[in-house]
Amino acid sequence: MSNLASAYGNFLGAALPYFQAMPAIVTPGATLVKPGGRVAAYVRSTGAVDGEDHFASSGMLVSTIAAGLARCRSGQNDIVYCLPGHTETFAATGPIFTGVIGAQIIGVGVPGATNNPTINLTHAGASVALSVANMSICGMNIIGGVATATASIVITGAGVTLAGNYLNFGGFALGANSPIALTGAANCSIAGNTIIADSTAVLIAITVNTATNFLIAGNVGRQNQATSGGGFASTASTLLISGMFIKNYFKTATTTTGGAGGAGIVLGANTITTVGNIENYGCDETAAAGLLMTGA
Repeated sequence: MSNLASAYGNFLGAALPYFQAMPAIVTPGATLVKPGGRVAAYVRSTGAVDGEDHFASSGMLVSTIAAGLARCRSGQNDIVYCLPGHTETFAATGPIFTGVIGAQIIGVGVPGATNNPTINLTHAGASVALSVANMSICGMNIIGGVATATASIVITGAGVTLAGNYLNFGGFALGANSPIALTGAANCSIAGNTIIADSTAVLIAITVNTATNFLIAGNVGRQNQATSGGGFASTASTLLISGMFIKNYFKTATTTTGGAGGAGIVLGANTITTVGNIENYGCDETAAAGLLMTGA
C-alpha cells in the first residue's frame, strides 16, 4: 500500500512506536505485511490489462474482493492485493464480503485517486463488516453513495486494522448515522484515514463496553453537515472502554457555537480515566486555525 507508512509516520511521529507494538513489518514499497502471510490473490474488476499477462497466466487474478478472500487461509495473515482500476459496487443490504481471520485487503495505489481500488456502497444497508479477528483494510477508497446509510463500516472483530484509507460519505446526508461504527473490537486500530461525512452524528461512534485498548490516531476528518454536524468521535457516559485518541485533525462546516469543532472528541464520565485524549485538533469556524480540543 503506497502511503501507509507515511500515514503513520506523518501523524504519529517517532514518539509513538506503533509498528513495534504490532505484528507487522513495512516493505520498501510501504506495504503493511504481517509475518507469515502470502499473497492469496490480486483483484481487478476489469481483468488483466496490456503488459499484465503474468497476472492472468498465474491464475492469481480474480474480479472481486470476496473471491480473493476465499483463497485466504484462516489465521495466516494472507494478503489480497486490489490493483489500480478495480471497482466494486454493492447495491444490496448486508456485509459485502465474508471475513477471514487475519486476512489483509491492501489497495495498490494512492488513496483518494480516481484509479485507486474503490468500494462503492449504493445501498443503505450495505456495509464493510470487519467482524472477524485481525483483518486489515488498508489503502482503499470506500465511497458511500446513498442517504440514510445505517452502518457503512462496522468494526466488531478483535485486532482489526482500518488504516490509510480514503473514506468518503460526504456527498449525501447520512442523517443521524455515523459512517464508522465501533460496536465491539478489542485492540482495534483506526489510523491514518481520511474520513468525510455529512451527518448529524459523529464520524466514529463507539457504542459498546467491549471496545477496549483501541487506537484511533492520525485521522483527518471533515464533517460537511453545515447546521448540526456531529463531532469527530464519541462515547456514551455509561461505557467502560479503554484506548487512545491521538493526533487526529477535524474540520466541520458548521459555525454553531459548541458544534462539531467545539464538541470534538466527547468522552463519557466513565471513560475519562481509561481513555487517553492527546493532541487532537478541531475547527468549526470559517476562517480560523484548528484548536486543541479538550474532548471532555
